[in-house]
Amino acid sequence: MRPTRSSATIALLGAPTAHLRSIRKIWVDELIDESRWQTYISGLNAEWKGFTLCSTVMLAVDISFLAVPGVQAASGDSQSAATISIYASVISSVCALRVISVILAGQIRSHDVDSVGGGVRSFLSHMRKTLRRDEALAVMFSLPYSLLLWA
Repeated sequence: MRPTRSSATIALLGAPTAHLRSIRKIWVDELIDESRWQTYISGLNAEWKGFTLCSTVMLAVDISFLAVPGVQAASGDSQSAATISIYASVISSVCALRVISVILAGQIRSHDVDSVGGGVRSFLSHMRKTLRRDEALAVMFSLPYSLLLWA
């Protein structure tokens, strides 16, 4: 993935590049380096737990701002820039929570990826077949981070 040429990398604030490097170090020629995989997956799980907490807090703060009198425009008036940015933040926070809890964590839980002897090879093979490239997997893994930053 060329960071200067990929619009996804720019939109996701460069996060896919780091995940792509890690994935390519872990899975070389259909062989998995167990120590690197253990480090990567435990770091990813810890990162997602932190993102879940931050997304939940951001969502609560955004909703609290919307409850403040005067933030939302009266009926018939156009919405203020603050209200629109709060709505965008709510959408990003909800998307980050959904991506982490439903899509990514569900994919990882459905395969036994805690050990190389488990479903790591089938998980990576399935992802590569489904997404067709390592770059797409890197983009997918970087979504929670980027959505949280956009929120």
